Amino acid sequence: MSRQIADWLDGFLEYTDNTEPPYLFRLWTAISTIAAVMQRKCRLEWGMETFYPNMYVVLVGPPAARKGTAIKPGTAFLDQLGIQLAADETSRQKLVATLIDAAVTEQTEEGDLEFHASLTIISSELTVFLGYQNNELLTILCKWFDCENRFIYDTHSRGREEVANVWVNLLGATTPMLLQTSMPEGAVGSGFTSRTIFVYEPDKGKVVIIPILSEEQEIIKEALLADLGRIRAITGRYVFTEKFLLTYQDWRVEQEAKQVFSEPRLEFYIQRRPLHLLKLSMIIAAARRDERVLEEDDLLKAMKILNQTEEKMPQVFQGVGGNPLAPIQLRIMRLLDARGSIKASELTEMFFNDASKQQLAEIIATLETMNFCRIDHTNRAIVRTRK
Repeated sequence: MSRQIADWLDGFLEYTDNTEPPYLFRLWTAISTIAAVMQRKCRLEWGMETFYPNMYVVLVGPPAARKGTAIKPGTAFLDQLGIQLAADETSRQKLVATLIDAAVTEQTEEGDLEFHASLTIISSELTVFLGYQNNELLTILCKWFDCENRFIYDTHSRGREEVANVWVNLLGATTPMLLQTSMPEGAVGSGFTSRTIFVYEPDKGKVVIIPILSEEQEIIKEALLADLGRIRAITGRYVFTEKFLLTYQDWRVEQEAKQVFSEPRLEFYIQRRPLHLLKLSMIIAAARRDERVLEEDDLLKAMKILNQTEEKMPQVFQGVGGNPLAPIQLRIMRLLDARGSIKASELTEMFFNDASKQQLAEIIATLETMNFCRIDHTNRAIVRTRK
């Protein structure tokens, strides 16, 4: 039985065409959705290494860029298929517990039994999930991206425990300013950010007055769900054609010879760029066929998508550094860290020369979104949370 849609990514874009999120937000939501059903059941053996189709994708843009709207259709498909997702706000301990609960033993197409702990994290407010400068959580996410065969961790009550065959996929959304304030000093440019595809859009894609699905789009929706179920059933090792390998070799030689970005904070991302390309090629192949074969056209499409995305990627970090409210927000966060709470009137007086009342209100609203603080209306104070 053949697929109902020739390319799941193209089908998803057609299904979501009458919505406001920009093209790249919708495309990367589709990519992450496919990755979420492939899990650790699929792999690509590359020399002495084994790669899996998990990706860390973060949609970045201002509040009105429709990031959350872009994510919703992908989440709906995963819910319908019963794919386990991590809670939007969680602690390290709860996240590890969710990963353990996701562990299953499945039979591969070769007939072998395979144990894996696969989990997808979807967060429309990534900074709520990450918290404020949470080095511990970022370190764990880095380890999980690499799909280690053994993840060993310490618990307060049970001592040292272990999770085997970890696989974690991430789709999140945030704003440039929130990205800066949630990341620990020095984190931008290495570690988590080098493992992440940052998809930047400065505005929504278009204005849609009445977002009604056409009859054709309703049919596409059902076909997408059916085909995603078939993608979920794919298990085993991917192989590649000779044309795929030759084109990849040419691309690697070209990449080594030229400067991809002038933005220094993307230096470590560039080093992982070949890995991102291979993971994306696997996902594109799964979007098109049940056979576990990487063809040259899959690689060419992966190159095109990465190039389109990377054109705007430096703006993620330029926007972070150029926001005039970001330094003030950081000062307020450090003040709340030190004092625990502050009267609203005192805060206004302290920052009288730095920001207007409206700007301070915007900053406090942002910090509330991050779950960094809450408003005590009775005492007219801002109170630190997650202390």
